[in-house]
Amino acid sequence: MLRDRYLDLVKSTLSNELYIELEAQLLLSVMCAAQGSVLPLDDFRAVRADQDLLQQLVEAKRNGDSILLETPIEGRGPAVDGNLRNYTEFSYTMVGRKRLDNLQQCVEDVLSNNVPGDLLEAGVWRGGCCILMRAVLAAHGCNDRTVWVADSFAGLPLSGHSEDAAYAMDASRLPVLAVTQDEVKANFERFDLLDGQVRFLPGWFEESLPACDTGPLAVLRVDCDLYASTTAVLENLYQRVSTGGWVIVDDYGILPPCKQAVDAFRQHNGIGAPLETIDDHGVCWQVR
Repeated sequence: MLRDRYLDLVKSTLSNELYIELEAQLLLSVMCAAQGSVLPLDDFRAVRADQDLLQQLVEAKRNGDSILLETPIEGRGPAVDGNLRNYTEFSYTMVGRKRLDNLQQCVEDVLSNNVPGDLLEAGVWRGGCCILMRAVLAAHGCNDRTVWVADSFAGLPLSGHSEDAAYAMDASRLPVLAVTQDEVKANFERFDLLDGQVRFLPGWFEESLPACDTGPLAVLRVDCDLYASTTAVLENLYQRVSTGGWVIVDDYGILPPCKQAVDAFRQHNGIGAPLETIDDHGVCWQVR
């Protein structure tokens, strides 16, 4: 169907699968620079010959894995003292194809079963998953639901929770995660999907979410990494998810603080709905 082909193209574009050799070229250039050498900009054959690098990128986009490198900061000495850079950052999303497919399936499920409510992602980075949700609504001709885009638009916070102590991922350490609201809006515009069905919720979650006027939610996607942020989202928004709606948690499988927050919230609130594994990273459950 044309609808399926459109949504498949959107997902391929969001994860930059269409230009993977260019991404490999950029990544290889950065790796050379970090080692004090230079890769000629026109040496695309070097990229094509480096099948290990290309395969690593292919798998990263399929599984949503990250490729992390240290890059030097001017005046701070060697690269080991620098910033962490995530070199899936050339995409609109770090979420792999499996989690993009899951998100599409969850949105289509609530549409086909008339589960009331809007769609919200907390922790949006460059907006890729929110763009996909808006694309699914457009593909199905749905004009009565809103996609809510909730983020600090300043990176991750410095958390005071003991569970987060070993996971410093604020903007001073991972500046790539600090994407402004204007940048995310511009990304929506590139897909011709920025309209009245997209609303932004800027600010730290414990401040922005308690009074937000979303109303019922049919899909809640949580991509907050940390214990404090994940807890803030679930405590403020879970009760708004309609019966039959979906809760998706992006980092449950790879970030212990996120898993601890989800497990504690589910246990405290007596949530018995089984967790469904999406891939090595993500899980979801349907609200009963």
